[in-house]
Amino acid sequence: MISCTEFIPFYSEVFKYLESKKGRAEVDRYWDDIFSPDDMDALRQQCIDNGVRGCWNYFTHTLNEEAADFTMYLNEKQGWYRTKMHRCPSKGKLLDLKAEFGYEPFHDYCLHCDFYRLALHEAGLEYIFDFDGIDEAKCLEFAYDPKIFDGRIIIDEDTKIQDVRASDNEYFHRDFNIGYQKSLRYLEKNFGHEGIVEYFRIATKNVYVPVIRAIREGFEEGKTAADGANAGAKGLAAIEAKIRDSYHREHADDAVAIKNDGKTLSVTVKYCPVVKYIKDNGAYLSGEYRYATEVPMRVLAEEGGYAFEMVSYDEETGAAEYTFTALA
Repeated sequence: MISCTEFIPFYSEVFKYLESKKGRAEVDRYWDDIFSPDDMDALRQQCIDNGVRGCWNYFTHTLNEEAADFTMYLNEKQGWYRTKMHRCPSKGKLLDLKAEFGYEPFHDYCLHCDFYRLALHEAGLEYIFDFDGIDEAKCLEFAYDPKIFDGRIIIDEDTKIQDVRASDNEYFHRDFNIGYQKSLRYLEKNFGHEGIVEYFRIATKNVYVPVIRAIREGFEEGKTAADGANAGAKGLAAIEAKIRDSYHREHADDAVAIKNDGKTLSVTVKYCPVVKYIKDNGAYLSGEYRYATEVPMRVLAEEGGYAFEMVSYDEETGAAEYTFTALA
């Protein structure tokens, strides 16, 4: 399972994968597809119904769930809306990972936000994205109603202001789980099952560098123990910690049960919280989503020198059983 809290780097990996396969233009084709007005219906409908206030309504929800650090302005009388992003949670996360272990984000990552304009145009609004500061996870987004806005931004008594710090909220935007399915849909349509598997393998190795390092270090440390009998125990402990952390971040500690005797790690997933959230909201679920569990877990096993078996997987609930077994 890829938790919504891990979505950002795995999303960046989609862009990198597409560019590696068909060049930079393929990334734009992908953005055109997933940011079509139909796929951005929540934002589009908000703005059709409420004008520039629709931006305020939509981004108040998303930016608070993403724990963004921002100041938002709305002046309906003047016909404009503005978001001043002090630290974008998405780009900020990628910059943090780069500082932590050298992760390389997609070079044009921030450009995907420009595709919000497609939905806003459907509602008769104009959209300006100021990219100044994106290397520090800063930016400015401005939407306006051309029938009202006279070109002047005046902050007065008619201006609503929402000033939010990242520490005010928990980073837990579960709609990312829905958005990720659109990425898998595109990959499946254009690259097939083999492309899905290849993408997950590459992304896992790029995003889970600290986890893989902990697994390998644990295994090597175990081999140098006095008798070497439990060489794989610490590596298995690192895998267990990663799995538990993913479900904890998804607020679903009850969904997973793990048995670890130092030689075999047996995982029972009672239900997948991602699958549950998607189905509860009537959203699209990729038929390839099982591989968001199977492939990353298999890669972690291979990188640590363990045998992996996916014993079962229920497409309806995401319930699963799988094992890691030490080879030494």
